[in-house]
Amino acid sequence: MKFLDYCDLPTPYGKFRMYDTGDEAVRLISFGDVYKQIDRPLVRMHSSCLASEVFGALDCDCADQLRESMKQMASEESGIIIHLQQEGRGQGLSNKIRAVYKMQSECIDTAQAFEKMGLDLDVRDYVSAINILKTIGITKLRLISNNPRKMKAFTDHNFDVESVKTNPTIRPENVDYLFSKNAKLGHCLPLEKESSDDSDILFYHSDQPWGEFSNFSQHAIYLDEKIWPTVEHYYQAQKYLETEIEDEIRQARTPIQAKQLAHVHSKYTVHDDWQRIKESVMMIGLKAKFTQHPNLTKLLCNTQSRRIAEHSRNDSYWGDGLDGKGKNRLGELLMMLRSELNHIGGK
Repeated sequence: MKFLDYCDLPTPYGKFRMYDTGDEAVRLISFGDVYKQIDRPLVRMHSSCLASEVFGALDCDCADQLRESMKQMASEESGIIIHLQQEGRGQGLSNKIRAVYKMQSECIDTAQAFEKMGLDLDVRDYVSAINILKTIGITKLRLISNNPRKMKAFTDHNFDVESVKTNPTIRPENVDYLFSKNAKLGHCLPLEKESSDDSDILFYHSDQPWGEFSNFSQHAIYLDEKIWPTVEHYYQAQKYLETEIEDEIRQARTPIQAKQLAHVHSKYTVHDDWQRIKESVMMIGLKAKFTQHPNLTKLLCNTQSRRIAEHSRNDSYWGDGLDGKGKNRLGELLMMLRSELNHIGGK
């Protein structure tokens, strides 16, 4: 079977595609052509969660994981999501509602609620998702998941799998739930706070730990008599000064869309020397962000002498390439800015 019928899926993170799998309970979404993915693409095998994904419930991390996966895929301009109708870890929506009510009314965790109801904690299987990937021809992948059962499902079917962890947004509403996933289900969620005062500060996505350091973080800046939603909007727009494209990028809904617009219009850039000046442009945006938001000034200065690095395999210029061999120019600029701010504050 070849998946041919699809429609474009415009999202805040970029334009995805949604394919018809022939099964209403299995949804196939990809960034770009599902048959033209990069080598070892990102894959998210995601179980549905009506409460968080549709109605915005805050007491789990399901929608957070889906959004984070989409951001990573948009950044790489490649990736596949297989969205499975598996409410309540496969027990169904009715049982899920009863279990959540029991959790809330009796002040117990997920595992205890399922046990009292005589239900297994997790009855999901991933055969349909695995068969889809085999049909597409993907046998090597990076699985976005903290769930060892999902990893095992792929390795049991002879896939070559690397693990990519998600970083949950911890809220008062979901903190107990997240810790119970680690304790009772064997998940590997990074929930503990940074314990070492001299360890490297690694950041990437704006909604992950230390995400305030990302040029994608939602901190508006005022420069050139204009408000820019993020540093990334400002940076990308500078390639098209005094053109209609400049303002089109400034008004992009998200920093990812700003970056994508700049890429689409790349042949119209007004800077022949962009490679020479791009770091100074980025530094102007960073200075505005960290000086116009006093809480960020404090956050950056409080990192003292710790190394700061954009931790990403997608960029060996601005980031560390994930293997430490990248130039990490964004991290270097942040450390330079930290020195300047500390010097000013010490006068």
